[in-house]
Amino acid sequence: MANAITRVVIKDFLVFRGEFAADFCPGVNVLIGGNGSGKTTLMKVLYAVCCEKTEFDSIEKMNTHMLPYFGAEQITDDPTVAFSFSDGSATTIHEKIPNAVFIPTDDMLSHAKGFLALNNERKIAFDQTFVDVLSKAELGETRRITPNAASVLDNIKGIIGGEVIYENDTFYIIKEKLGKLPFSLEASGFRKLGLLWKLLRNGLLESGSILFWDEPEASINPELIPVLVKILLELQTGGVQIFVATHSYDVARWFELNKMTDNALRYFNLRKLDDGIVADVADEYTELENSVLRDADDKLFKAVVSNSMGMTE
Repeated sequence: MANAITRVVIKDFLVFRGEFAADFCPGVNVLIGGNGSGKTTLMKVLYAVCCEKTEFDSIEKMNTHMLPYFGAEQITDDPTVAFSFSDGSATTIHEKIPNAVFIPTDDMLSHAKGFLALNNERKIAFDQTFVDVLSKAELGETRRITPNAASVLDNIKGIIGGEVIYENDTFYIIKEKLGKLPFSLEASGFRKLGLLWKLLRNGLLESGSILFWDEPEASINPELIPVLVKILLELQTGGVQIFVATHSYDVARWFELNKMTDNALRYFNLRKLDDGIVADVADEYTELENSVLRDADDKLFKAVVSNSMGMTE
């Protein structure tokens, strides 16, 4: 896939003490791990790399270009970030990826009115990923919809029961039976899918783009998780590289169960050790040597069995 991120090397940046390296697939990359293991940090590093045409090889450049994506002001270490793309570009500098999208955990469309204007005039406590996703959602719709995008748009529309529009500094969902509803009145899980619909309708998730999504399962009913996974796999089939950070065992396993032969998939189990972050990597979830999600699921199963046996006695 054009523009796909193939490798990153991070040295002494935030939770990544020492040197950390990872090789990514051009399809779906699923990041799992405990709290503080660096999942969101890794995705923000990669997203910042996509958004800035620069090298990240000094404290000054890190402070100038990287830290706004973390809501931080400065660092004092001597960090570096090197990366490579599938087109063979150099590992320290590249062209911007015009359609890189980062979806944060928190809903932003419900808080759109006046947000960007306030951000331009005042210092507010939101990192650049929040500003970016809202700015991209407010872009106008594309005139031409590709067949792959049309299919995904129809799928999402069927789930949320309508389409998302932006007018008068406010987002709405147009429902067939209920008419125009403010985005904030929609169920939180549908709002997440509605944001994905709007970004796709604005032409930001076409072939050659990269999607970063932090905890897509947040506020999503478990019965919709396999549907969401199928939508992301369909986007990947259309040429979108995807990075997902998740705490959900269901999300991790449904990717493996729903993938087709034309879907590339790779898992990264991030673990925090005394001397830094390490990653267990496998193309099949069941092949991961370690998995905090599997361990938690096994612990729950054992507790259920133990409790059931106790009640029987």
